[in-house]
Amino acid sequence: MINITEAFRNLIEHSEQENTKEVYKLKTLFFQQPFTIIGIDLITMERRLYIDITEENWDEEQLKSFPKWKGLSVKKEFFGKIGPLKEKDFLIIAQETEKSEEIFEKILQSLVDRIFEKEDRNLFSIIYEILDRWHNFFRYKNNKKLSTEEQMGVFGELYYIHNWLNKFPEEPPLIVNYWKGPTRHRIDFVKNNIGVEIKTMSPKLHEEIRISSEKQLELSTVIKKIYLYILKIEDTQSDGQTIQDLIDSIRIKLSDRAPSSLMRFNDLLMELYIVDGIYNDIFFYVHNEETYEVTNQFPRITSEDLPIGVSNVSYSIDLSHCKNFKIETEKAYYLSKEG
Repeated sequence: MINITEAFRNLIEHSEQENTKEVYKLKTLFFQQPFTIIGIDLITMERRLYIDITEENWDEEQLKSFPKWKGLSVKKEFFGKIGPLKEKDFLIIAQETEKSEEIFEKILQSLVDRIFEKEDRNLFSIIYEILDRWHNFFRYKNNKKLSTEEQMGVFGELYYIHNWLNKFPEEPPLIVNYWKGPTRHRIDFVKNNIGVEIKTMSPKLHEEIRISSEKQLELSTVIKKIYLYILKIEDTQSDGQTIQDLIDSIRIKLSDRAPSSLMRFNDLLMELYIVDGIYNDIFFYVHNEETYEVTNQFPRITSEDLPIGVSNVSYSIDLSHCKNFKIETEKAYYLSKEG
């Protein structure tokens, strides 16, 4: 995979070594269709991505429809000659402020990864989808961080993924495909008819977990088996791991094993409005983990228990009364792998 940040860094370093008087430098990333080039203004350090759309025949309405926001522009431009290419139309995605170079490089990385993946989709749809996802990220994030409790929940899901990858180093990392939490599914991880729901709790509090609705622990023909994977964790100032620590470690493992899974993982982080450098100040220390099997006898509230007209009921379960349903934690990991 091409590392956009490294490509820009090399471009800058080569320019400094050459002691060039040029104020704009280009580097070709990809010589096959679509030809893709990066460029940088050596004075403002503003970055650009050039994507060859000569053969695309997009109309003006399509070009105008691309999501845009402050700090980024999208336009079409014809070049008689650009780099080694002649008479080409390029879609130019440009950074408009030097203050956002890190986040802009992440946007370009998303685009390049998808374009080079060679999936059976047209170029317009790929570019639109990535820009739209980032547009939504900036619209809804509003610079608000997740609360500590919300961060604990995300940490628990990432911890489970990280452990799964460590336990099955030779397996395809399909655990990323099973991760449904970021897409608002009622169960965090689902494969076939099996679900694994991750719950985090503080060891300082009572043995209680919060269930978000009457549907969360329902068994059905769609999900016939559910496992509650419980992490007792404590937020600290230095001991344990941060969310960023887990993200970095997971990315390394996915990059080595399946770049497509890495792209899916990054997409899911976007669904959670998580980008690098935000969640690296709170450390979470894992005291212990345990797992419970949800059966028809497990203490819970389901849709059938509620009077007509009552819905969206959240409640707590006291795990001290669930000892008969406790199972080996390893089973939760293996079940998400089997099938």
